[in-house]
Amino acid sequence: MHFSSIDIFCHVIDNFGDAGVAYRFANELKIALPDLRIRVFIDDFKALQAIAPELILSEEFQKNDKIEYHDSNLMDCGFVEQAGTADVLVEAFACRIPEVVLEKASRRPTVIINLEYFSAEKWIEGYHLKESLLGRGELKKYFFMPGITKGSGGVIVNAYMEKFRRRLSDGRPDALKNFLKRYRLELYDGKDALFGTIFTYNRGFDTLLTDIQSIEKDFYLFIFGNKSIDGMLRTLERKSVHINGSIVKYGNSQIISMPFLPQRQYDELLCACDFNIVRGEDSLIRAVLADKPFLWQAYIQDDKYQLVKVRAFLDEFGNYFDDKDAWLRFCDVMMQFNDMEKEEPYQKTMEQYSVFFDDLKKIEGATGKMSYFIKENNNLINNFIDFLVRL
Repeated sequence: MHFSSIDIFCHVIDNFGDAGVAYRFANELKIALPDLRIRVFIDDFKALQAIAPELILSEEFQKNDKIEYHDSNLMDCGFVEQAGTADVLVEAFACRIPEVVLEKASRRPTVIINLEYFSAEKWIEGYHLKESLLGRGELKKYFFMPGITKGSGGVIVNAYMEKFRRRLSDGRPDALKNFLKRYRLELYDGKDALFGTIFTYNRGFDTLLTDIQSIEKDFYLFIFGNKSIDGMLRTLERKSVHINGSIVKYGNSQIISMPFLPQRQYDELLCACDFNIVRGEDSLIRAVLADKPFLWQAYIQDDKYQLVKVRAFLDEFGNYFDDKDAWLRFCDVMMQFNDMEKEEPYQKTMEQYSVFFDDLKKIEGATGKMSYFIKENNNLINNFIDFLVRL
């Protein structure tokens, strides 16, 4: 099909994950197709502005990098009649496109793409690119399933992250120094140290801090998000550590409670650190594309269904390990790390982080290989465009 315009609709449920995917999806599409008219309709401008501070919170409509951003709460018949609809409508994560938009779009050939959440589970390949029969005017709708296998839709490869990562080849210490100075943190001494980010759901970190003490290196831990910070502070209280300010020293560790970072700055830190502990599907993919070792906490579900999602990812990840014993050890850590029934700031899981740190280089090698495969073969933007062109 020929298309010259795309409208992206996003209903924000997970404050920053949903908004972040819609924002990056629009930006990467614009980079790939500069002449394409792209509009983003989102119902939570506050979440969007937090990750993209170049946007102005008080404005209901604005343009940035030649992409239009609209407050979808203000869409009515008058607005839609005047603004029209695009050739392609994208409903991010099966959100509900306003009825007034569907009514107008149904009067001419229009394609709706349901851009779903990422999953490593095999079943998504059976739904990817399948048509959903609407029986409504000239509308056609298809499922687009992000994933890490060739039979899926792929993942969004972040062009900015790629450029920053390449610049780090010889300048990682300088990048970290500059980052620390940006937040008035004079911590880096240039000696043997490991840097890591932590962004999880609410949980305890008792075993993490204990295992780190047995490693003969200094650690700098950047803690992100209220849930991670709360869990870490509760852990420190259990260890009778005096807390005064946003930087706490515990043995060989400096623990830094971080302010919220714009998306690009957080991505820079993912690339610059030695390891990353992340939560949710969106952060998992960015951790992989940063080419650094990681642990992933999946969204906690009833009956511990998150373990099914983690196992599916681990089975694919195993294809990139040269040392299968290292993969088995990594699987054990990840499964234990996710073995919890609910969020709580206490240590309930049984993972051993010392195994993770012993295998850091092997995990990094596997991550780099998976990252390379994705960038070369499974770029979601390329797959998305190719599908539309073939329609």
